[in-house]
Amino acid sequence: MRDYSFFFWPFDRKNVGWDAIGMKCWLFCGFVILWVVGCAVPPVGPTHVSAVGVDVRTDLTIIEPTTDNRINWSDVLLQIRDADVVLLGEQHDHAVGHAVQLAIVEDVMDTYPGSVLALEMLERDEQILVDDFMEDFIDAETLEKLSFSTNWGGRGGWVAWYQPIIEATKDRGGEVVAANAPRRYVRLARTGGYERIDELADIRRQHIDYPEELSGGRYRQRFWELAAHSGAEDKENVEEVDVTVLDPDDPMLPVFRSQQAWDATMAQSIVNAEPNKLKKVVLLVGQFHVEYDGGIVQELRQRNPSLNVFVISIQREIPDEEWMGKPVIADIMVVDN
Repeated sequence: MRDYSFFFWPFDRKNVGWDAIGMKCWLFCGFVILWVVGCAVPPVGPTHVSAVGVDVRTDLTIIEPTTDNRINWSDVLLQIRDADVVLLGEQHDHAVGHAVQLAIVEDVMDTYPGSVLALEMLERDEQILVDDFMEDFIDAETLEKLSFSTNWGGRGGWVAWYQPIIEATKDRGGEVVAANAPRRYVRLARTGGYERIDELADIRRQHIDYPEELSGGRYRQRFWELAAHSGAEDKENVEEVDVTVLDPDDPMLPVFRSQQAWDATMAQSIVNAEPNKLKKVVLLVGQFHVEYDGGIVQELRQRNPSLNVFVISIQREIPDEEWMGKPVIADIMVVDN
């Protein structure tokens, strides 16, 4: 199942609560089909990254989408060598995918000491909690509790999937960055527009960024297409929507605006970490944000064109959609056999 976590925009992304405006727009847009939501809560406890039953460095299929060639783990690490930024596009409830992330983070931190782990799952105003954990002022359980992260990605997901990657970074002397925008400000971007963000006091404004210009290309097109398919009864005959020029009255525009606040904030968090080839930044993030020249990729290009960005898409299976077109899905696609 693909990552459609951006469809969760009316929810509190950690506590899964509604806001009234989001509820109305959610119903209006018809996003009610749970099978398209990549971060749906699993019915049972999650498989821990250490218990997935496969050696992710040897047992998975790794594809180079530009050529459709199958490559191995050492080839991936060789390509990462030239990158400043590594974007790991995940399906939030995919245990094997998180094991892949752990392996990449371990290898990056071992090879490039002092590199940075950035996470969509933690928000900028939680950086003090991250720092407290990294400096042993609080333990892992307290970090989980104070950041309301227990069920990130699925019931019990934090301990099973994300905390082990943070621990691996800490053990290797790396840095951890809470990369995302607080959801209350993202909601403000949706309901009041970016001008409301600029009205925030500096102490709040520092926690969120937004794009100078909304991302385009296949990223924007996919956003509207997936919205249309989600709300349609006949999914085989959904009329294509041309979003080359956006209608200011389109009810999806505020949703896309909030999506792009996430993109811009995470991109700027990466830039702020000053990545380079010897001190890389590895971002854990929902795959929709980074696939097919996604919003974060476009924002990084705008904010620091000199960065070499390497995108890895981690899949349960080879996607049905055309993933070898222009742009391709990612630089590398790792598939859970």
